[in-house]
Amino acid sequence: MRRLGWAFMVLCMVFGLSMPAFASNHTEVKEWSEINELTSEIWELGKIERYEEAANVLKFTTENIVHIEDVVSLGPEQQRIVQNTLADALSSLQNPEWSKEKKLNKLTEVRLLVDALQTSYEPLWKKTGLMMLEPFITMEKGVSEDDSVAFHQAANLLLERYETVRPALMVDLSAEEVELLDEHVSYVDTNRNHIMTDTAHQKQLETAAADFEALFFAKKDNSEPSLFWLIFSIGGIISSTLIYVGWRKYKGDQEDLRVPDKR
Repeated sequence: MRRLGWAFMVLCMVFGLSMPAFASNHTEVKEWSEINELTSEIWELGKIERYEEAANVLKFTTENIVHIEDVVSLGPEQQRIVQNTLADALSSLQNPEWSKEKKLNKLTEVRLLVDALQTSYEPLWKKTGLMMLEPFITMEKGVSEDDSVAFHQAANLLLERYETVRPALMVDLSAEEVELLDEHVSYVDTNRNHIMTDTAHQKQLETAAADFEALFFAKKDNSEPSLFWLIFSIGGIISSTLIYVGWRKYKGDQEDLRVPDKR
């Protein structure tokens, strides 16, 4: 409970405690900075479960984002991604059967997508690297310890997190790069039982993890680690970091063992 309390306070510091009134004070949006502020407002309203207000701001954002020059210049496929992502988020807010976590995931898709459209250097989706690698690390551990429950839970988590990040990837990466990641995620989902028992499939899992790692850590980020990770897993940052560091050390030790002794 103490960790959850700390995480909530951090989230409040990141997104601000004061109730935003941005949309109500504007009748027209012309700049990306305004769209970014709107998506932050929507996420904050969703966080405190004020879904009707969040839906109103999202509707306002949807009506105005189509007039932004950078969106107008997008290709048909990318415009479709923007429209579908916003529409899905609005649908989630209006569905009383959806959990708070699922609603926030949909709002996070919008936030990451808008940032990816605006930012050309170190977009927010890259800040989720550890959170994307954590399921792979847990799956490999599940295989080594013959823990199928942990493995399947991690596989489900990979699907959930990838779905959240994917719209941003689709407007930021080449079609070939997204297709490669799609294939990896689909492979994990459809070959779960084989991965648990077959070394060839386990090698494929390692390849998938390596490709995700290469993508999310392709360029060294000198900025402070983003607290946006908390959107995906409140309180999980420290454990994810330690798992990742331990995993990299394990991989390094394994490589050392493969090098023949030349003495």
